[in-house]
Amino acid sequence: MTQEPIFVHSISISGLISLQLHALNNEGNEGNQSMTRRYYIVEKGDAEPKFVNGISGDMLKHIQAEHLQRIAVDEGLALSEGGKQGHPDRIGYDLDQNLPVFSEDDKDLATKIQKVLQRCTISDLEGFMVTEKRGPTLKRESVIEFGTVIGVPTFVKTQSYFHAKYGTENPTPYNVQVNSGLYATILNIEAFRIGYNPHTFDYAISPTERKQRLDALLKSILYTYLQPNGAKRNTLLPHPDYFEGTISISTRRCPAPMVSPLEFEYQRQITSLADTLNRINGDGTIQVYSFETIAEFAEQIEELINLIQPYQM
Repeated sequence: MTQEPIFVHSISISGLISLQLHALNNEGNEGNQSMTRRYYIVEKGDAEPKFVNGISGDMLKHIQAEHLQRIAVDEGLALSEGGKQGHPDRIGYDLDQNLPVFSEDDKDLATKIQKVLQRCTISDLEGFMVTEKRGPTLKRESVIEFGTVIGVPTFVKTQSYFHAKYGTENPTPYNVQVNSGLYATILNIEAFRIGYNPHTFDYAISPTERKQRLDALLKSILYTYLQPNGAKRNTLLPHPDYFEGTISISTRRCPAPMVSPLEFEYQRQITSLADTLNRINGDGTIQVYSFETIAEFAEQIEELINLIQPYQM
């Protein structure tokens, strides 16, 4: 018996991931010392902020966009020339190269945004902002949003290791900072906005293409956690040894609940929020999928790909 599809308005992921011996996000160098990215965490009832390492949301989204580009190429999804090449400007590259993105009749903003959404999957999902020569600024907010992957206080450690780069003459000594620990990660997807043109209040692409883009986006998220690309992976490939968390989805115009895993009882709070929102908005408004391992996370993503369709306004 085939299960009826679930039309999803938004998707949120809250989780704790353990990464051992990584240097994915460095801020640069001071002399011969590489400096890992660090953040302050201010906790309730603690007057002393905690200084922890982490991975910026910019880095994580960059990793996810790279995976999405490969998936889109492999599956033959619509891509701008910049998107096909993996160029960071995507549709902006096409405009800079004077490729035929718009016709002479395409003068208003609504029509131009429509053409961009139809032409480029990555520009639709990841967002863009480009200024045409002698034209308006075209922009779109990203469908997917990442929070900083932040170390849980007292559960992360940064160590400094001495290395020497050997050449034909004198070796060059330098120090590398390496991180291990438990990290809180959050992200949100506004599935209803896939292919949506806010200037026409309608969708620029078909329901079938919207579903294909949502599936590609979910795959890219899975691949991001399976293979978190970043700095120094040639000799400091991260050891991902634990991943637990919650995927929540909303089926009506209601945000899928998200609570930072920095909060000890975040999963219980998400479940409680789901119960409350279901009482307010009706049964089935919020559905929650939990996982306790990386393998279970992959299974839940597969389940969503099989079940869900993007909500239509």
